[in-house]
Amino acid sequence: MNKITKANFKKLVLALALTLVMTLGMSISVFAATGAINGYTTRASSTIRQQKASASTSYDYNGSVSVSSTYSYVDVNTLATGTYTKNNAHYSHCSVEFSAPSNCHSVKIVSSHKVSAFGQIWSTKTSATC
Repeated sequence: MNKITKANFKKLVLALALTLVMTLGMSISVFAATGAINGYTTRASSTIRQQKASASTSYDYNGSVSVSSTYSYVDVNTLATGTYTKNNAHYSHCSVEFSAPSNCHSVKIVSSHKVSAFGQIWSTKTSATC
């Protein structure tokens, strides 16, 4: 068996540290919620990655669905922050998507979701941070 030398051990530690840093840089955060109206499933989610985010609302039957989201980001050079807000509504499924400007990273997405069908309303909030 090969003996682990001090130089090889340092290389191994460096490789593990680099792998950890690369993995953390590719993190993803998702928050989801489910419910039901008249026996049909409702779904809501917010997802965020390093430079983009999205939110969606869906219903397994014909019903009015909507999503309203606010996305926050930070400039990695100046540390200035900014936000975007988007809304969407449709039948059965709708979504919104965001992309961070150049030199910016995602911080947070906060979303409000609503499904209306059969005279009933299901609503929830989701959020995800990066």
